[in-house]
Amino acid sequence: MIRLQARLERFLQENKANQQPVRAIFRLDAGFGTYENLALLIESGYEVYSKVQNHRVVQSLQRQVPAEVLWTRVGQDAEMFAWTGRQVESFCYPLDVGLERFQTEQGAKYSALLHFGSPAGDTALCAWFAFYNGRQSIEAGIKEGKHVFFLHRLKVRAVAAIVVQEQMVLFAANFLRWAQRWLQAGSPEADKEHAWPVLRVKELVQVAAHTSAYVECSAEGRLLRFTEQSRWAGRVLRLPGSGGPLWAHQSCDFSYV
Repeated sequence: MIRLQARLERFLQENKANQQPVRAIFRLDAGFGTYENLALLIESGYEVYSKVQNHRVVQSLQRQVPAEVLWTRVGQDAEMFAWTGRQVESFCYPLDVGLERFQTEQGAKYSALLHFGSPAGDTALCAWFAFYNGRQSIEAGIKEGKHVFFLHRLKVRAVAAIVVQEQMVLFAANFLRWAQRWLQAGSPEADKEHAWPVLRVKELVQVAAHTSAYVECSAEGRLLRFTEQSRWAGRVLRLPGSGGPLWAHQSCDFSYV
């Protein structure tokens, strides 16, 4: 406690001298939402969102909800009730606390969100719920970079080369999403049997990029026809340009990136 108090006093002095403080919002997974981490971020001047780590705190909050309370629906199977400026047991600062209730086949399940910063509380529960859970999209992107594009297996050592590899992975992630739309619109078949399927990024990288196909040049233009041994046998894509060598195609519209 003495150490934390000394840190707080040091931060207060540093904050007074900082004329251009960095503004940041942290959305922490419950695993990182320890009280010590929360206090550190709050004292550093940041806005913090987290989930309650200790389930006993969640159970305590459940007992504090008035019996006649009206829950606010924030998702398909999720509801919330919140307190503003709530002093959570064993924590040093008042927080906005949102109790979540999820309806499942096994019955109601509960968890709780914490917030410190600009007003959130019970006046914007839907926005609070959506904003915090938006961190899942960020984590999905991180996992995609690691497990789909294998960014965690660096193939270079120089700092400049590592930066290039990181940037190429970011470009690839965006390019594949554009390519998915191009695939949907670029197939000449109109019937449902040969309609191009909606593929996940992992399928586009690890399956579609390695399947066998023929490039055919004819009066119709240049076509990519998948072989009978590929997953997309019978499907055909019309490649950009008309005639000429494969690499001499016209420019594509990358507006979807």
